[in-house]
Amino acid sequence: MRLAFMSDIHGNLPALTAVLYHMDQRKPDEVYCLGDLVNFAGWDNEVVNTIRSRKITTVQGNHDEGIGYGKDNFAFSYNSDGQREFGLRSIALVNSTITPDNRKFLADLPFMVQLEFRFDFHSLRLAMVHGSVTTNEEYVQAEETDANLLAMMDTVNADILLMGHTHVPYHKTIFAEEENRKIYKHAINVGSVGKPKHGDLQACYMLLDIKWDTDLSNPRAVQVHVEYVAYDTTSVIQKIRSLGLPGAYDDYLRKG
Repeated sequence: MRLAFMSDIHGNLPALTAVLYHMDQRKPDEVYCLGDLVNFAGWDNEVVNTIRSRKITTVQGNHDEGIGYGKDNFAFSYNSDGQREFGLRSIALVNSTITPDNRKFLADLPFMVQLEFRFDFHSLRLAMVHGSVTTNEEYVQAEETDANLLAMMDTVNADILLMGHTHVPYHKTIFAEEENRKIYKHAINVGSVGKPKHGDLQACYMLLDIKWDTDLSNPRAVQVHVEYVAYDTTSVIQKIRSLGLPGAYDDYLRKG
């Protein structure tokens, strides 16, 4: 079984279109989104409509929650006063343009999605959140301790924890003991489609391959692949400027 996971699209339709095309070539059995469909690049309704038309199971990001409930301010990341101004003006713009039906869709998204795969002699449990298992605003970085990551997974009874929000992909294999059995659990951040922060311009997503004989006692049994996808960032800059938003992210989109 092959599963695809993406996150943090942030209204970036060109990036989403490129990623979905790339995914289609890889033929995943299911596609999941870990939230933040809106707020940044300007194609908010188009992105939500695409996710809805493809029936992609999605968890609620902090931007989805903020726009879903019509908030005019909520926590978001920025590195300068210019980016903060951009964020506040973008929130106001999205609130004025999102359709009522799409706002309700965002408000109704679940905080967490959990899956369990049952095999002949064992099972495998996945949990998907946007930030952490307690809030969609927490940044769980790759530097997080193994002990804290295991505690999060124990809280939601998961062998594999998938997250977004940081916009930086990573995969950590973590040794654990469970019922006197030595196993390996997996903490995965799937990166960002529409606003990547991994050091270059490309969008990214994750592919996860699970076989019927997947055994958590083998640290390499869960196959995780980071996929990078190029897209036209110039069109995103042009869209943002056409909406009257400032150029605080122009260099970011040009250079990564």
